[in-house]
Amino acid sequence: MTTDERLLIRLSNQEQQSLVDLYDRYCMLLWKISYRTVADNAICEEILRQVFQDVWAKPSDFNNGKKLSTLLIECCQSKLNLLTLQKSS
Repeated sequence: MTTDERLLIRLSNQEQQSLVDLYDRYCMLLWKISYRTVADNAICEEILRQVFQDVWAKPSDFNNGKKLSTLLIECCQSKLNLLTLQKSS
């Protein structure tokens, strides 16, 4: 079992420390992706908050056979795309 698989099990069990561990593991990756798109610290913080909130609320959505990092990146990009659409309308 991989570290990410164990982490998802812990998230499913609502272990608070698992969210901290997830954040520590993936925060910088998601921050860099967000910052490349928006270059605004406050917006990046909000995007990351939403991503980690989504994982905490529904960890099963992040356990579908793809790598956890891939799913987190997709979630982050989805939120960035939504933000871009909102700004352009």
